[in-house]
Amino acid sequence: MCDLCLRRSTSQDDKTTLHAQERDLRERAVREGLTARKVWKEELSAFEAGVEREEFDSAISAVLAGEVRHLLVWRLDRLSRRGMGQVDQVLDQFDSKGARLLAHMDGLDSSIPQHRGLFAWLAEQARSESYNTSIRTRRTKAEKKFTGAWPGGQPPYGLRVRKGRTVTEHRPKEYATSRRTADGLLADKAAGTISDELNAEGLTTRRGGRWRSSTITQLAHSPAWAGLMPVHDRHTDERGRERWRATDEPLTGPEDIPWAV
Repeated sequence: MCDLCLRRSTSQDDKTTLHAQERDLRERAVREGLTARKVWKEELSAFEAGVEREEFDSAISAVLAGEVRHLLVWRLDRLSRRGMGQVDQVLDQFDSKGARLLAHMDGLDSSIPQHRGLFAWLAEQARSESYNTSIRTRRTKAEKKFTGAWPGGQPPYGLRVRKGRTVTEHRPKEYATSRRTADGLLADKAAGTISDELNAEGLTTRRGGRWRSSTITQLAHSPAWAGLMPVHDRHTDERGRERWRATDEPLTGPEDIPWAV
């Protein structure tokens, strides 16, 4: 009996990543003479401090509780990108329970004593890669903020980024409705009232759907809709746990003058 632990990075991998990992690990389990009991799946960072990894914690806890003796991961960096400190802790815990961690693509098996050093080396490699990527991402985002460039992804309703351009502009088919929605909210009109009015006039969302109060609320909470760029900073919550939170900063250019959105 074994469990499978899958993870994809939402910024780098598409949805097929988890399917491919699961297929490979199920085939590996069969070759090992094991039956997959449960699949733990994550779609978040394994590097950033403060990120709650409930599936990771549950997968480790299941092994330590004796529910299974084998945990299979596609690659070690799918399990952790926090370096040898976290990986060594997991290996020590598994050793104490006579359990086994198998990193499929890396060819690593914690039941083989000679593999311990390789686990540590790959763990630090994964941590270093994530750190360098984080530095590049922050630098790129800072530069885009300075030049007023759109940071990427789908612009909110009312805005667009045309091919070959880097800044947002009004989307002709949507902007009037977007502006009207913003004016209604600024006038303290309820989101439900605004959505009812738009639906009564036959106006639809970008995907052709009906407006709902939740749609209006979600739009109102979009930093880009207000000409802001989300910035994440680290803080400690009321229980002493390290967390990340989003703050909003204007898209500013030279001399901190905000760019028009």
